[in-house]
Amino acid sequence: MPHDLAELLNRNVRDLWLILPEVLVALGFVFGLLVEMLRKPDSLASRKTASYILLLGLVMGLWVTLNEMNDYVGSTRQAVLIKQEPVGVDQPGVTVPKTVARDVAITYSQPLYSGMIVRDSFGTFFKFVLLLGTILSVLLALNARQLEGPNQGEFILLLGATCLGGMFLASSTNLLMLYLSLESLSILSYVMAGFLPGDRRSAEAGIKYVMYGAMASGIMIFGFSYLYGLTGTLDLAEIAAKFRDLEGNYGGHTRGALTAVLALVFSGLLYKIAAVPFHYWSPDVYEGSPTAATGFFSVVPKAAGFAVLLRVLAEFFPLGDLSDAGLNFQGAEKVFGVLAVLTMTMGNLAALGQSNAKRMLAYSSIAHAGYMLAGFAALDDATGPAAVLYYLVVYLVMNLGAFLVIVALENLRGSAELHALRGAIRSEPMLGTALVIFLFSLVGMPPLAGFIGKYLIMYKLAGAGNWGLIVIMGVNSVISLFYYMRLAKAVAIDAPEDAHVSGEQNPFVLRFIAVGHVVALLVLFVYFEPLMRLCRQVLEPLLKTI
Repeated sequence: MPHDLAELLNRNVRDLWLILPEVLVALGFVFGLLVEMLRKPDSLASRKTASYILLLGLVMGLWVTLNEMNDYVGSTRQAVLIKQEPVGVDQPGVTVPKTVARDVAITYSQPLYSGMIVRDSFGTFFKFVLLLGTILSVLLALNARQLEGPNQGEFILLLGATCLGGMFLASSTNLLMLYLSLESLSILSYVMAGFLPGDRRSAEAGIKYVMYGAMASGIMIFGFSYLYGLTGTLDLAEIAAKFRDLEGNYGGHTRGALTAVLALVFSGLLYKIAAVPFHYWSPDVYEGSPTAATGFFSVVPKAAGFAVLLRVLAEFFPLGDLSDAGLNFQGAEKVFGVLAVLTMTMGNLAALGQSNAKRMLAYSSIAHAGYMLAGFAALDDATGPAAVLYYLVVYLVMNLGAFLVIVALENLRGSAELHALRGAIRSEPMLGTALVIFLFSLVGMPPLAGFIGKYLIMYKLAGAGNWGLIVIMGVNSVISLFYYMRLAKAVAIDAPEDAHVSGEQNPFVLRFIAVGHVVALLVLFVYFEPLMRLCRQVLEPLLKTI
C-alpha cells in the first residue's frame, strides 16, 4: 500500500506538466498575493505590482495553451485516420504501427489525477477562451477609476483565481471535481460583486449573488447525491453508462425519476449561464458590481458554464444514440429549444425598458445565452455545438469590448446611466465609435462577426428543419435592435449634459484594446471558416462522432 501511494504521488507530480497552464496561473496568483500582502500600504509605486505578476502568469498560461492547441490541430486528422482504419494494417502509402496509434490516442484525450480531470482538445479550447477573457478583464480593471485605491490589486487577483476555477471546471469529468471547481469560481465571483466599499448597490449585488448562487448550488448537489446513490460512482462517463442501463432494464418505471435527477443537475448548470428561469440574479448583480467585474461575469463564468454544460450533455446524450432507452439527444433537443426561446425572448423584452447601460447589457447577456442554447436544439452532429463555440468566442470579443467602452465612459462621466452617457463620442470619438460597432455586432449585422455567429446557428437549425426557432431568433434580433440603438443614440447623437462633461482623458491602452476588438470582429467575419473548423475538431472526440 505505501508503495502504491508513493507511485500515485509521483505520478501526480509528473502530471503537473500536463496542466501547465493551470500551474502558471496558480503561481502568478500565489506570488501576486505574497507581493500584495508584503507591500507597504502607502506605496503607490508597488500598488499594481501584484497585478502585473498575475498578468504575466495569465499570458504565459495563454502561450502554453496556444501551443497545446497547435499540437491538437496537427494531430486531429491523424487520430481520425487511425480510429477509422484497423491498427497495424498497411494502407496505400501509409503504415500505421501500434505504438503510433496508442500514443496519439493518449495524447488526444488523457485522464489525469485518478480521472478527476481530463486533458483534451475541448478543455484546452475553453482554457484559451477563459484566459483570453481574463487577460482583457485584468487590463480593463487596471484602467478602471472605479477600482482605484489600495485594494485594486486584491480585486485583480480575484479575477485570476476565478479564471483558475473555470479552467478546472472546463476539464472536470468527476462530480466532486466539477462541484469544487464550480464553487471556487462562484464564491470568488460573489466577493467581486460586493467589492466596492461603502457602495449600497455593490453590497446588494454581492448579497443577491450569494443567495441565488447558494440555492442553485444546493439544488445541483442534491441532484449529484442522487446520481451517486443510483450509480455508485462519481465519474461522468460511468454514471451516464449506468443511467442508460437502468433505463434499458426498467424502462418507463425509472424514466420519471431519471428525468427529475437530470433536471436538478442541469438547473445548477443553467444558472451559471443565466438561462431562463435561472436568470433573476443577473440584472441586479450586473448593475451593482464594479463595471470591470460585470464585463468579466458576462463572458468568463458564462464560458465556463457552457463548457461544463456541453461536457455533461455529451456524456448523457451521445450523438447517434437513437435507441428507445429514452436518454437520446432528440429529447434533449426539444428541451433546449424551449429554453432557448424563453431565454432570448425574456432577455430582449426586459432590456427594452432599461435606462442603465450595465443593466441593459445584463439582459442582453441573457438573450445571447438563449441564442447559444439554440445551437443545442440540433445535436445530430457536431455542427450545432461547434456554432455555439464560435459564437462564444465572438461574444467574448464584442461584449467585453462593449463593457470596456462603458468603463472608459464611466471614468469620465461617473455613471453608466444613459442620460450620463449622452454625447460621449464628442469627448472620446474613438471609443464612442467602437461602442457603436460593438452594438451593431451584438445585434448581428454585417460585416461584423456577430452576424456570422447567428448565421451559423440558424444555418444548422435550417438543416434540421427547425424553422420556427429560426423565425424566433430573427424576431428577437429585431427587438434587440431597439435597445442597442437607444444606447448608440445616447452616446453618438444626443447632446451631452453639461454636468457630465469632463476634461479628463482615458489611458491610451483602452483605445488600443477597443480598436483591437473591432479589428477582431472584422477579421472573424471574413475568415470565420478556420475558427469554425477548429471548433468542430475540438468537439469531435467529445461528441463521439469519429
